This record gives sequence, structure tokens and C-alpha cells, in this order.
Amino acid sequence: MNAPIFLFLALILLLMTFGRVIFRTGPKGNDWALEVAFIRLEFPPEQRDVAQQLAAGLAEIVGMKIKQLKPGHNLSQIAEWAGARIDARDLITLFLVAFDVSCNPNTTFADVVGKVAERKRSREVSMIGA
Repeated sequence: MNAPIFLFLALILLLMTFGRVIFRTGPKGNDWALEVAFIRLEFPPEQRDVAQQLAAGLAEIVGMKIKQLKPGHNLSQIAEWAGARIDARDLITLFLVAFDVSCNPNTTFADVVGKVAERKRSREVSMIGA
């Protein structure tokens, strides 16, 4: 009498185990922060987090071409990677609105990172002093 119950429980356990293997969920998408982590090595320690955050944001726009990113690339070059979807003026507006830093099409990624890091640092100091 107990044998059918044990067989039934064993079958359920077997289905639960293999069901998870067979019916896996698909990939969730790209982890852009992980994809652009290489850029941290190009910057001093106090700018690494900002560089990675900005690069991850740009990766959302340009996709896997972000792997070409170097500190010396300017905003025009980065915008070209996105094709016709975005222009350097759009990136300039983005950085002005989001981080209150002014740029031009020839501003390099390293310059943008430096400006944003300085802006964040000055805001932190003003918050502490207030």
C-alpha cells in the first residue's frame, strides 16, 4: 500500500528536478555594467565608478559596439556607433540634462567622466557642508 505513494512522490520529485532543467527561462538581457567593466582600468580609482556608469548608459544606446570604447573617443565617434538613431548633439543634451555638464562634439569620454566625477564630488561636499 505504501509502495504506490513512494513511487508517486519519486515521480513528482523527478519531474520537479528535470522540469527546471528542461524549462529554463531565457536570458534576461545584457548586463551592461558587466560588459563595460573593462573601462574601469583606464581611469584613476576615484573616477572608475563614474566611468563604468556612463559607459553602461552609453551601451544601452550603441549596443555591443561599446566594447570599442577608449577614453580618447569623442562624443561624435560614440554617436556614430549608434547609426542614425542618435547624434552627438543628443549626447550633449543628455549629459547637460542628466549631469549638468556642458560638452561639445569633440569632448572625449575621459573629459565627460572627469566633469561628471567633479560635479558629483562637489555635490557631495555641498551636501555635507549643509
